[in-house]
Amino acid sequence: MSATRRLILDLPEPLFAALSEAAAAQGRSLHAELRHRLRKSLPPDPCAVTRSGRTEERLLAPVRARVAADIGQATGWDDLQSRMRAKGYIFRERGGGLALHRLSDGERLCKGSEIGAAYADLMRRFRAPFPGHSHRHLVPRILGGDPASAPMMHPASPVWDDDDPVLIEPD
Repeated sequence: MSATRRLILDLPEPLFAALSEAAAAQGRSLHAELRHRLRKSLPPDPCAVTRSGRTEERLLAPVRARVAADIGQATGWDDLQSRMRAKGYIFRERGGGLALHRLSDGERLCKGSEIGAAYADLMRRFRAPFPGHSHRHLVPRILGGDPASAPMMHPASPVWDDDDPVLIEPD
């Protein structure tokens, strides 16, 4: 949950009464109603997703443009993370891949693959799995070799999520 800040707001009595009535009609507190209306009046959240679970393209484009050169120029996982931090982002494990998160509040913005940072492609390019990634079974399939011999920079517990399924089909 993100931190909250207190705001003291002076409202004219008619506006206060109208907000109070609207809140009661929706079964919300006055504070919740005001937060709801403020959220609706702001530009869309960059982590808005479509029904398919993918981030909306109009929201991805600016993020992709901001990080594309850094993704292309990175020479390894540490270099990539440093470049992302400099732009206010960080990659984290998500399912069988990676997701880009906002550094300031940890909010998930999109899948790495949606901005040109598919996990398998980066793993091949850097010749190593993402540090601490729990899906060790991907290492031999993508890089060859034994998953137990792949470096694990810090232990990670599995992250189960529903929007990045790993499908295993019979041979």
